[in-house]
Amino acid sequence: MDPYEKFLRRPLDEVLVAQGVLNRETADQLRESAEAAGEPFATAVLDSGALTPWDLARLIAVHYQIPVHPLTGFKFGKELFEGTRADLLHRYQFVPVGVFGATRTFAVLEPPPRSLVEELRGNHGENVFFFVSESTEIARALSNEVKVVDTESDRGWQKLFDSAEAEISRNGEESTS
Repeated sequence: MDPYEKFLRRPLDEVLVAQGVLNRETADQLRESAEAAGEPFATAVLDSGALTPWDLARLIAVHYQIPVHPLTGFKFGKELFEGTRADLLHRYQFVPVGVFGATRTFAVLEPPPRSLVEELRGNHGENVFFFVSESTEIARALSNEVKVVDTESDRGWQKLFDSAEAEISRNGEESTS
């Protein structure tokens, strides 16, 4: 049996409804809102005020059997982030925590979906392990450690290269005249 099946047995929205944290209608609305915003369902739950970051982490730890790992004061080495795309880290709200032999560990906001587990296993090997952490700690770590550049709207580099290319062309024309 795949050890990650426990994350997929019951979606987080169903767990929160079963625990009486949310009613079904609110859970559906939050799920739709999260999908439209391209963010994890847990982020929408926290933004709604239904749970505190600690209460959500504790609920996930108990239900999905994922240990809690506080990140306060944790020092992240740049090498931890190698091989993991910045857009994935921000999209799924998770951070690499460590490498222990052949095992890579990650702190997550919510149980990772199958697609994320498969991508991480493809990039880092079969041995990946997950901890749950509070959303505020994950957001702080991502903000401090992982910058995402929107290449579609950021034209700063393009302008720099265009002006350098123009300068080279201009110098080339002057030297041939």
